[in-house]
Amino acid sequence: MKIPNHNSDIIFNEDLYTINWSDIENTEIDYENYLDDIENFFKEDFENDILEDDY
Repeated sequence: MKIPNHNSDIIFNEDLYTINWSDIENTEIDYENYLDDIENFFKEDFENDILEDDY
């Protein structure tokens, strides 16, 4: 029988990986940054398409 190759002495801290609903609910979204990111994404995509068409 093969023995698992992992360290069973490691303690898993579940609190580090848990998100509470209140953390999400009370978060304010920065719409200005969000919209800028979307605009930049499409602008870069558009510019890349134009450059590809030149070849």
